[in-house]
Amino acid sequence: MDAEKPTLKDIARAAGVSATTVHRSLHGKGGVGKIMDEEIKRIASELGYRSNYLASTLKRKDIHLAIALPEPILDYKYYYLSLWRGVRKFLKEIPEFGIKAVEFYYPFAEGSNGAILREIYEKNSDDIDGLLTIAVDHNQSAYFLEKLNDKGIPIVLVGSDLYKDYRLCCVKTYDEVVGQVAAELLTAFNSKEKKVILSGNPTGTLSMLDQFYNINGFEKYISEAKDSVELIHVFGTPGKENISKLKQVLEENDDIYAIYSSSARHTMQMCKAVIEMGLEGKVRLIGNDCFKESVNYLKQGVLTAIIDKKIPMQSYLAMKTLFDYVVKGEYPSSSLLYVQPSIVMKSNVEKELQEW
Repeated sequence: MDAEKPTLKDIARAAGVSATTVHRSLHGKGGVGKIMDEEIKRIASELGYRSNYLASTLKRKDIHLAIALPEPILDYKYYYLSLWRGVRKFLKEIPEFGIKAVEFYYPFAEGSNGAILREIYEKNSDDIDGLLTIAVDHNQSAYFLEKLNDKGIPIVLVGSDLYKDYRLCCVKTYDEVVGQVAAELLTAFNSKEKKVILSGNPTGTLSMLDQFYNINGFEKYISEAKDSVELIHVFGTPGKENISKLKQVLEENDDIYAIYSSSARHTMQMCKAVIEMGLEGKVRLIGNDCFKESVNYLKQGVLTAIIDKKIPMQSYLAMKTLFDYVVKGEYPSSSLLYVQPSIVMKSNVEKELQEW
């Protein structure tokens, strides 16, 4: 065996498996058990194996992948910090490729996504090989995504699927299912009280459609439930204003038994409202997304459950899809990739956190 140029067969021989199994493991094709997958990668690393696409990558110019996401600050940090975390986790796993991540932060405000896409198009489009961003329903966003696509720049969207003609792929969760699962959990409590608050943004944050479908799924399930449930909507209000509105509704309705939040931001706001009123543990709360603060509220018994859309996993997969296409020439298995949400409660939160 040539120690300097090990082959798939060399690795297969050392691992006691077929070359096909080695290929599936090293190229992320699936179908390989976790223990064997780790063993194959360990042997490959020890032998100094580098695949052909790595060798060809090292011969070409630096690869620049642009990431354009909002700044993870204020109440928006819960969602967008998770997106950035997934991106960076993937990039950290591929240091040998010398990928140059070009990060574009922009303010969380109307039109800001379109403005940053315009900047990328006008100042950076000749120097980038791919783009990962969110999909926002804004004319300028659509226009510059189209212009970037026309220049042959592959675009992967994460979180919400818009502009299908311009993107290579979108990675998201089953948003309507998320809302339906939350509604089913609430109606399964069999409480005599039937008033439920639904908190969120029905038009979606900055006109992303994820919350829109999430809320629709919740409302649809409630409307079809056998028992009558009165929904009280607290929609679209920001920060402290939303907390005040929630507290007002709770004060005016002493028979509310649950609140559902369709977003990470509103999850934090409903928890704060309930705590300020001393109602923790008395009103059932179901929120969205696992992050440090929401997990703490779950462990403290403020939150009853979290529907985790696995935001870091979405952006990790989105970044990997873009990388696989640009570096390896591999198309995604579908133009729309779904990440399965999960129900997180006290009993399984530690297990869920192990993934990320």
